Amino acid sequence: MYALSPPTLYAFRRALAEPRSRRRIQRMLAALGLGPEAAEAVDEAQIPDLIRRHGWSDARLRQGLLGEHQPLSLVFGTLRFDDRPAIRPVLDACPPGTSSRLVGDLLGYGGRGLAREQYTSRRGVCRARVQFDTIYGCPHGCRYCPGGKVAVVATNLEEFLHRQVIPAAEAEPWQKVFMFNSALSDTLCFEPEYGLSRLLVEYYASTADQCYLIHTKSDNVGFLLDLDHRGHTIVLWSLTGDAACERVEPGTPSAWERVEAARRCQEAGYPIRFKLKPIVPVRGWRQEYRDLIGRLLSRTRPESIGLFLLAWMDADELEGCIDPDLLDPAFLEALRDHAEEMKGVTAGPFPHAARAEVYGFLIDEIRRHDRDVPVFLCTETVEMWREFAPRLGVGPQDYVCGCGPQCRPGLRRLDEVLVPTEMRAAPAAI
Repeated sequence: MYALSPPTLYAFRRALAEPRSRRRIQRMLAALGLGPEAAEAVDEAQIPDLIRRHGWSDARLRQGLLGEHQPLSLVFGTLRFDDRPAIRPVLDACPPGTSSRLVGDLLGYGGRGLAREQYTSRRGVCRARVQFDTIYGCPHGCRYCPGGKVAVVATNLEEFLHRQVIPAAEAEPWQKVFMFNSALSDTLCFEPEYGLSRLLVEYYASTADQCYLIHTKSDNVGFLLDLDHRGHTIVLWSLTGDAACERVEPGTPSAWERVEAARRCQEAGYPIRFKLKPIVPVRGWRQEYRDLIGRLLSRTRPESIGLFLLAWMDADELEGCIDPDLLDPAFLEALRDHAEEMKGVTAGPFPHAARAEVYGFLIDEIRRHDRDVPVFLCTETVEMWREFAPRLGVGPQDYVCGCGPQCRPGLRRLDEVLVPTEMRAAPAAI
């Protein structure tokens, strides 16, 4: 577990009342050098006061808008499966501007989710899937991410496994890869004391052909190396260049440390994958990525490499959370010149031509070292795919994604795009 220094610690009484949850909380506190009394017991009625007292009303804004990276408070709770209380009455009692998402996290919402991404989605080319979250909040401090100030950690993991994970695997046999805690956290920051990864490694190892996907920026992998994963756990790293790692993702290990973690996992038999995500076009980005790709492909043999330029926001928001002086002047100019055109475009704020310039350079660099490793575009537009499909050898209808629900180890092309049960009335189409 990371050496966290949480300024405040709370545990909901419902978590403390369940023996396995209570032991998990005590184990995580002990890893921080704290006794069980360090976490103050609270209940749901205190949520508005906690938010007011600790200034959490803006805790789900992008962290770059909040100033410098700050330590993460921890709140231990439980996922609620059948008796989720209404969010609105609690939200109405909170300070103005409080995120309904944060209130839902504190009330025990979470667990199984459905990403309704078709490969013709206006949000970008992606894949619909069942996925799961048990932690909301992350110590990595990435300036583009709204996971700061406080992490809500669900501790009833054994119940979660049996009530949601196993039923989903059995109900969706077409889905071969299941992703956990990729929305607002990183499971490895809290392991092995949290214990989710061991539960999932062991469960998916017992299935015929389904896999647990760890999507991470961490190098905390030592506890994984001796687990009996049987090839049913995939580890996928997001990587950035040196400057972005230091200035934009201040709580993360370096890219080199992540690559070394990947090498260790590959030696332990884990299938490994990478995404260059998010690519931040800083001054000198070409040399940074030239060095990174060379190191990556000399030290590991990944199953795939994904490419994704920093997106998810408009130009003014990006300049608010990342120092514009950090950016390559040509890309900063393109960002500003196309701000109105790209407003509300999920693949923005950088225009198509700027993004294409980056992807073209990176593909060339990857191919200098490896002619065969599958390369894909992550959450990019159909228009971008039309431009690069001839070079990639795959298109929106058949590419294999690093975190795709059908993308089992060793797969290089999809025969057919499938979707979760709830979406089968609306089949995917180009």
